[in-house]
Amino acid sequence: MSISTTTAKAEANSMQANATSKGRATVLNFFRRWGTIAVIILTCAGFALASPYFFTPSNFNNILFSMIVSCLVSVGLTFVVIGGSFDLSVGLTVTTSSIVTAFMIPLVGPWLAILVALFAACCIGLVNGLLVTYGRLSGIVVTLGIMFVLGGINIFLTDGYQIAVDYQQEAFRYIGQGKVGFVAFPVIILLVVVAIMHIVSTKTKAGHYITAVGDNPMAAFYSGVKVYNWVILAFVLAALMAGVGGVILTSVSSSAQPVGGEGYLLEAFAAVFLGATVLGKGKPHIFGTLLGVFFIYMVNSGMNMVGFPFAARQLFSGMILILAVGANAMLNREEIHLKFI
Repeated sequence: MSISTTTAKAEANSMQANATSKGRATVLNFFRRWGTIAVIILTCAGFALASPYFFTPSNFNNILFSMIVSCLVSVGLTFVVIGGSFDLSVGLTVTTSSIVTAFMIPLVGPWLAILVALFAACCIGLVNGLLVTYGRLSGIVVTLGIMFVLGGINIFLTDGYQIAVDYQQEAFRYIGQGKVGFVAFPVIILLVVVAIMHIVSTKTKAGHYITAVGDNPMAAFYSGVKVYNWVILAFVLAALMAGVGGVILTSVSSSAQPVGGEGYLLEAFAAVFLGATVLGKGKPHIFGTLLGVFFIYMVNSGMNMVGFPFAARQLFSGMILILAVGANAMLNREEIHLKFI
């Protein structure tokens, strides 16, 4: 009798432990999948309570407008990180593309100037990709070196001064300053480009192969995937997106600045790794990157409205990058080898 009672108690305790374990797993899975989105919603609600001007259509339109270049850079960088490497030159690629655009407009007109700028950006990405793959060099070191090279080229081309774009170039200025209804035209460009890049990353052979290379380059190689080609393509896409951002930046400001693109680098990395935690994927993806950029600029806007100093906003950007990388590591507990870093 006592033995059966003991067995029954043990079974009851076991069932209770299993129920508790399942409950914890359910809660953990919920936070892994929806935690980042919940933080974004709660943060938005907090700023809306702190400032009556925050949760308005005009403010959100301003947020979307201000994040255009950073979002394009971040989306491009997402492909490189998915492919298992890093690109530190994307910020300076924005500046170089902007300078090339402004420099070429008086010579060949705005539309051909845009094509030349985008071609120059793709060449930068191609050089990065070739050095990382066939050159077998570290992605961090190579793109850091290219970043300094581009910085020198930008100063050389401009002599340290801005290059103004003629105000009579109304069609070109419309790219960055026009509106469709109450929505800024560059916001429409951003949404279209992001949608295309999302399709490329999820529905095309290129996206699948870049992901396969990033997950396990050796397995991809032995499966017949041309690993180097897809890594090079990832770098070219990153540079192309930075080039598009440079063109839009030139149109917005009607000028090209010799410096300033470096600031997009930290934002891009923070957005990519923050976006990797969206929906519990643990790996970078375009939709997550878009939300990551939006969150960073939303918080900057809210902190500005509430009255936080600039130093606090800089501190926030750094902390977001650290927390995003930490959260990404928690979602990927297995050991990850990034061959092309």
